[in-house]
Amino acid sequence: MKRGVVILLAALFCCGFIPQHKAARQKVATKPVSELYAEAIKSFTIHKDTIATIAAIEAIFQQDSNYAPALNLLSKITHIPQNAVEYAERAYLSDTTNRYYLEDYGSALVRGGEYDKAVGVFEKIVSKSTEPDHYRILAILLDGSRRTSEALAVLDTAEVRFGRIPLLGRLRQYYLLKTGQTLTAEADAQKAIEEAPYLAENHISLAEIYAATRRDSLALISFQKAVAIDTLAIEPWLALAEYHQKRGDKIGYLSILERIFSNDQLPLEGKIEEWKSLANDLNSYRKFYPQYDALIKRLYIRNPESKAVAILYAQHLIMSGKIEEALTLCKQLINYKSPAIEDFTRVIEIENHLNRPDSVRHYTDLALAAFPHNTDLLHMRGALALQRKEYDDALILYNEALKHADNDTLRSSLWGAIGDVEHQRNEMKRCYKAYDKALRYFADNAMVLNNYAYFLSLDNRDLERALTMITRALALSENNSTYLDTMAWVLYRLGRYAEAKKYMQQALSLDRANSAELAMHYGDILHALGEEFMAKTYWRKALERGADKEEVEKRFLPEKTKQKK
Repeated sequence: MKRGVVILLAALFCCGFIPQHKAARQKVATKPVSELYAEAIKSFTIHKDTIATIAAIEAIFQQDSNYAPALNLLSKITHIPQNAVEYAERAYLSDTTNRYYLEDYGSALVRGGEYDKAVGVFEKIVSKSTEPDHYRILAILLDGSRRTSEALAVLDTAEVRFGRIPLLGRLRQYYLLKTGQTLTAEADAQKAIEEAPYLAENHISLAEIYAATRRDSLALISFQKAVAIDTLAIEPWLALAEYHQKRGDKIGYLSILERIFSNDQLPLEGKIEEWKSLANDLNSYRKFYPQYDALIKRLYIRNPESKAVAILYAQHLIMSGKIEEALTLCKQLINYKSPAIEDFTRVIEIENHLNRPDSVRHYTDLALAAFPHNTDLLHMRGALALQRKEYDDALILYNEALKHADNDTLRSSLWGAIGDVEHQRNEMKRCYKAYDKALRYFADNAMVLNNYAYFLSLDNRDLERALTMITRALALSENNSTYLDTMAWVLYRLGRYAEAKKYMQQALSLDRANSAELAMHYGDILHALGEEFMAKTYWRKALERGADKEEVEKRFLPEKTKQKK
């Protein structure tokens, strides 16, 4: 097989296309190579038809496997850097007088990460080039190979050939500083300012040299001169912001950033990403809250039409404790064109946090009207119905969610929720059946394992199975006070009181809600161990925390009866 055909097959595989059938190839191959190449160029540049382009190249290779223009084009089509280098190199070797092939070969080497080899190629390119950017690339490659002195020589040559070019001048100053030639770098920057004092970038270069040599007062003066040339230009402000950031001057950085956020030259997407990066630093968020507050307000005021900015501002209001303001803004987001499901869930979560079940229900219903088959919404709405003891509605909603559930974890969660509803209805057989289905879908559903084990312990049945389930739940979530309480209660039912006491002590130490139930259980365990005084202490605590008065009094009844006698 010809080598050209092998190359073509590789190109076909990397581009994800299949060659045309033989009859079509034979028909195309009857055309001259130049005509086939013209078709390939037309297909690639005008019609964006990669299949037709490759078909034409294949026909070319059947006549001439080293046809340089086709090889060069193939190097641009492939997405595999190694193949691009091979095709570009073969194109160049087929016609070493063509500078475009040489430049494409050098570019392919850079993209493929073959930097050492690229140095030699770009040295050839530079010897014939009239493009300053080729000098820049060669200088960067040389510096990357720890040949910074040679990189400086290349930039000096470029200045002789093309005159002073700001981009190359700044790169040259960077390399001068890198090699310890501070005075030369400073003199070079001063000379640039003398030649073009109206260019802000020249003052920025000098400022950065002062900053690099820790002459901060001079650096700030030069930055201010750059800003004064054109206060609307974004580059001086960005350079000044970077200076403050490198110095660890957070207040200075944030104040400059506020100016940048007021500048329309920086795309909104860049401002949003910068804010997100800042907001991730919670320590700075708290420490420099006034500056953060001013910054996001400026962003929101200047971009009131941006939904993305409105969401960020709402999150800031929540962080600030201004929940009602955040809620008002989030409700407005629902009125944007084509509201997303997240727009509804934000409102629902805040209303739920504020303990407004009627509002939660209202906005959940609105969300379901827009997204009737969304399982998260159906699940949420079912939980709300369960909370309101609307058990029939909850079951309808959970079963509807099951119809649209697309994974076993979700199905397990929904069957677990159905089991919880059946428990509230005191339909324990149905409850256990639902839990069994939940665990068949996902055996490590810790919440179902815990609830199942606890209800079995309350029924005083299948206690060994209950112990196995709660042991697994605790392995999945070690420091969960509710699960520890269940473990203690199962052990209590098994008569293993000493072990139960240890688990209950852990549960109480982790309990942040001052649970009446945990205190009651611990009192019962202590009573079983004969520790009457402490048992009564915890029963009283349970009563103080809201336990049923009659249940607590039952535990003191034997002593009251004794006193009557």
